[in-house]
Amino acid sequence: METHQYNPDQWRKIEVKLALSMQKLYEGFCLNKGLQYLIDQAGELFGRPLILYDTRQKVLAASFETEPVFSVTERSRGMLRAAVKIDAMEIAELAIFKAGMPFQEFDLLLIEKMGPLLSAQLQRNILLNLDHNQVPDSILVDLVEGKPLKDTVLNNRGRYLKWAKTEPFYIAVLCGSRRELFESIKSPVFQALKRYIPLEQIIIYESGIVAFFDQALYDVLFDKHGGTFLRFLEENDLYAGVSQRYSALTDSKKQYKNAVTALEIGMTRKLCCSFFDDSTLYILRGLVSGRYDLTDFCHPAVQQLQQYDKEHGTKYLDTLKQYLYYASAPGEAARVLNIHKNTLFYRIGKIKELTGITLDFGDEVCKLFLSMRLLELE
Repeated sequence: METHQYNPDQWRKIEVKLALSMQKLYEGFCLNKGLQYLIDQAGELFGRPLILYDTRQKVLAASFETEPVFSVTERSRGMLRAAVKIDAMEIAELAIFKAGMPFQEFDLLLIEKMGPLLSAQLQRNILLNLDHNQVPDSILVDLVEGKPLKDTVLNNRGRYLKWAKTEPFYIAVLCGSRRELFESIKSPVFQALKRYIPLEQIIIYESGIVAFFDQALYDVLFDKHGGTFLRFLEENDLYAGVSQRYSALTDSKKQYKNAVTALEIGMTRKLCCSFFDDSTLYILRGLVSGRYDLTDFCHPAVQQLQQYDKEHGTKYLDTLKQYLYYASAPGEAARVLNIHKNTLFYRIGKIKELTGITLDFGDEVCKLFLSMRLLELE
């Protein structure tokens, strides 16, 4: 490294640059963005290619499109190195290529500070048994954050994104019922989760676990008969939010947010698994409840039936709800209400007579059913 004399102002600039650089790296670490992400960010900060490899010369991560194949002789020329240790034992080495530019004091200081950070990340990987290739981790984080995928990734889905061979796709976000305690159980949960979802389709992101899957795996995990995965969630006091189905990988950021929304709604409703497609009314309620009383949106006939049932001990409101729900199958509505079909039609006639509704127009039917569902939410 070339040596220079720095005045106090220059040193302060170096210290500020170093502090900002480490802050950026620590943010990535705290958000669980993975080893490859840290190396990519470090590559941008150094402005040079760099590589992290273990004591067996196995490449753990590399930046700047660096091909993960380097000979020992290549590693010995024009490099700056830092040992990565756990309990004083060297487990890896970070090497920065000179790349035709003289090393500066900033490079030396930053690589020294990166050692402990990479050690912490590798210990996290060991704890979670992340023994798969780190490259998919970085790609999945990019998808969640909406970053554009490189052509090499899109052209090699079978290698990097095995789950993305066929469409549609889904994203699920999992966390514990008490998020502040989730860190302590994340490792055993992560290990058990591998029985249901392949490891290369899972990342630790922010305070939860994010999983990607296709339609086939979706059908296995969330079959209508209730599979072992839902029991796994219940037994481990976990909650899951599931996105809508989608086809374009560029929509992953949007669907990740939808999965988080479904998760939050599910936690409020005490549902171990909640789907965004089933959350429409709860989302609408959240959007309007801060400015309006939900009863303001209620059809007058619904409020009238609610009051009539209360005063006369009838069940006209529930009768109307089931009749509208099973619009093309009145026999099924009668079965749910545990009444004869003729009784159902008699009640509907009385409801029309009491309220003046006709049930002949889609707009009226939509307002009535929406009103009843909003009352249920309240």
